Amino acid sequence: MKKVILSVAMLVSIASFAQKEELKTLKKIYAKNSISEKDLAEYKEASNALSGLASEKSDVVYAKFYKAMYPTVVLASKGDKATMQDQMALYSADFIKQYGIAIDETIAFEKESGKKIYTDELIQEKLQFKQGLANLAYSMNKASKFKEGSSFFYALYLFDPKNEGQSLENAAIMAVQAKDYKLAEKLYTEFAESDYLNNGTMYFAINKASGNEESFPNRDARVKMIASGVYEKPRDVKMTTKKPDVYKTLAIVIDQNGDSEKAKLAYDKAYELNPSDQEIKDAIFRLNFNSGYDKLKGDRALVDEMNNNLNNKAKFDELMVQRKAIFKNALPDFEKAYSVKKDDNNTKQLLKMAYDILDMKEKANTIK
Repeated sequence: MKKVILSVAMLVSIASFAQKEELKTLKKIYAKNSISEKDLAEYKEASNALSGLASEKSDVVYAKFYKAMYPTVVLASKGDKATMQDQMALYSADFIKQYGIAIDETIAFEKESGKKIYTDELIQEKLQFKQGLANLAYSMNKASKFKEGSSFFYALYLFDPKNEGQSLENAAIMAVQAKDYKLAEKLYTEFAESDYLNNGTMYFAINKASGNEESFPNRDARVKMIASGVYEKPRDVKMTTKKPDVYKTLAIVIDQNGDSEKAKLAYDKAYELNPSDQEIKDAIFRLNFNSGYDKLKGDRALVDEMNNNLNNKAKFDELMVQRKAIFKNALPDFEKAYSVKKDDNNTKQLLKMAYDILDMKEKANTIK
């Protein structure tokens, strides 16, 4: 038993030593201004090894940090030979997301441990990277390159989701402007479920020179501008006030993509949030009436066949069962259409017919 304990202790000791060596290698290469092919190979080997060995919290944090930074090391190794395509590769969604997480976790760990190694550098790097993404996004918008702008705004959100909820909204808006409705549906769905929309705040203040109210990305940015004397009269608005319009737009793009059943659900949510919006009511009526009407397309043939079998009770009853099934399937659509537009004669006639065929006499009598 004693030999086993010693062997395990020795293995732990060797593993810990290896981790420290890998960390030294990664830190040394990461700090270089010029990175050779040999450095790149050593970096990757050390990063892979550390990811498998790391057990202490500090080693786990830095293993994740160095692994996330690998694409930046690859770009640095290309030096002046790096192409625009090489640089654009850094803007992949996966890298940006992992890059932001690694930065935040490393800063948080160094704050907790009291040992600042990369904190100051990473804070500055994060600001610069965000500003670079923002500049690209706004320049694409200015040039009417809406799809490209949407991708950069989304990248900005992925990089810092806690503080860049507004960028997710901008990405969704620009996807609509680009008429890429599949992308718009994805982004508006994500925006509708985001913490920013459900718990966030919009920050406004009046520009003294123009007299116009302008928005700010966060409270700190507004505080600075008010302190500069350029802005006044701050005002906060909960993001939840935008939810009816968000679900309305989501419903529109889903409908544009041809999924009427899914669009119904989004419109129902928008109506629940804002039952006085006439455009929402009209859309709910249109979708449900058309859906119900489509489900009755086989009724004409059934009626003709029933009329041809008036003397064949068994066949007639069989066809009546089929007819009832058709109207039962369409009934919820007509009821929904009627609930938002009670004065439409076509809806009233079809709904009353459905109730009669389904032997729901009391409900049929309520339709005047």
